[in-house]
Amino acid sequence: MKKFLINTVKTLLLPVLIYCFFLCVSFERFSNWNCVYTIFLQSIIPTITAYAVAYGNICGIFDFTIGSRIIISGVVGGLLASQYGMLGMIVGAFVASFITAAITGLLNWFLRIPSLVLTMGLTMVFEVVGKMMAGRFGFVQIDTENAFLGASPYIVIVFVVSALIFYFIINHTEFSYHMRAVGSNEVVAKNAGIMTGMVKFKSFVYGAIFIAMAAILTLSQSGSVGAQTGLGSVTIVFKPLISILLAMVFQRISDLTVGIFVCQFSLNVIFIGLIAIGMPDTFQNVVLGVFLLIVMIFAQNTDRVVKLLHRKNTQSVLHG
Repeated sequence: MKKFLINTVKTLLLPVLIYCFFLCVSFERFSNWNCVYTIFLQSIIPTITAYAVAYGNICGIFDFTIGSRIIISGVVGGLLASQYGMLGMIVGAFVASFITAAITGLLNWFLRIPSLVLTMGLTMVFEVVGKMMAGRFGFVQIDTENAFLGASPYIVIVFVVSALIFYFIINHTEFSYHMRAVGSNEVVAKNAGIMTGMVKFKSFVYGAIFIAMAAILTLSQSGSVGAQTGLGSVTIVFKPLISILLAMVFQRISDLTVGIFVCQFSLNVIFIGLIAIGMPDTFQNVVLGVFLLIVMIFAQNTDRVVKLLHRKNTQSVLHG
């Protein structure tokens, strides 16, 4: 427990340093706790979405369908909310999420084509299905009385529950060890007796839990969910995917559950900071890309840098 707390503090240095930078640049905007709390709330849905993406990512699966499955779950939940209230929304979102996850997982298992190709094709199909279900207006609304989960403190409670579920699955189940084995080397894992197809299928099913939660919170927070076509739903995955890539870097010193949230929070600080200083949207994407490259380059070359510094120190001692 002590080690976990120490490593968590180390991981929190990233958002603290980024926040301090923007505090110096735009003191009036960032010099109040309300700003921190707002960024925290804005990080919840992308973090829960990232939890859904993480399972496939660890297994070596690139899943384009996440965004379209969130939309379908939200549409079904919204339609049932008008008939059965809050319970209908929750049940509808979870049922739709598990059905679309099962379809994706089974096709990935039996067709055995690259996940990138399969999920891109399925995304187009799911988007059309979501559009048809949403009706001619292309979106579904819910009454305000059914949308309280999108407001504080309920959204925070849902987030904590989601994080605890993710933490338990990723750290205390046999599935998590099999998932990492498949992601590291699928051939070796298969030779060791692991049913790699089943593991990948489970990664879709477990991810469906968080897709449903993200859909419910998205629907509750905005009061509506709109269908998208032309692979427009893929943009939903970008920020969560980047936070996962960054969290993988910090996995040496931090649990993945905490790391994903910290990285997502850091990304939101960057976006809000760039908006505060008047940067256009295009430049925000440039800064985000450069930030990702710097972190990944540093992470992938840490051992090389350490060895180089050690060699220089050794040479200086010998010559000294």
